[in-house]
Amino acid sequence: MKNIRTSIIIFLTLMSAYTFGQNDSRSIDGNGFDSVFQNLESGNFSGTINGILIVKDSKNKESLLDFQGSSAKLDIEKDEDEVYDLSYKKYSGKTTSGKTKIKYETYASANLIGIEINGEYYSLSLIDRACDLVINGLEYSYESEKNAEYLIIRITKEIELMNSYKSKVRKSIKILPNSTLVFAISRNKKL
Repeated sequence: MKNIRTSIIIFLTLMSAYTFGQNDSRSIDGNGFDSVFQNLESGNFSGTINGILIVKDSKNKESLLDFQGSSAKLDIEKDEDEVYDLSYKKYSGKTTSGKTKIKYETYASANLIGIEINGEYYSLSLIDRACDLVINGLEYSYESEKNAEYLIIRITKEIELMNSYKSKVRKSIKILPNSTLVFAISRNKKL
């Protein structure tokens, strides 16, 4: 009986190590963010957002979210503890209709994307723990000129966002490939 109990304990220990040691397919190793705003501790900058997001709800209904010259902003909030980075970079914008909001954040080498749609907020955040993973399927690049920086976000594979754990019913939406957003943030104008 003692050998069976020992075998079960060893088996369960190995299974938990195997399960928790697996890579999460939602994330990949991050390389950091090559933004002109990266080393700022704080600040508020204005700009615009352009592009489209193709979103599928929990009933498999697809919607096209249109961002065409809508207002956007970048809020840089100092990390008082400076654990992995000086600050959080928080980009936000609205659809052309103003009914849907987009949020994109970076910290250290990790990121977050969130959408507020139909009164519900959905997100996927990798800003936690070691802050060295980015969202798999979300490609980002920065292009800079004298007066502005462009953050280009391309969705290359389906990304699932979940609503809050506090919600009575857990739901998800998916951002589909070929979705693209461009945040054009003024380097000079502070809000």
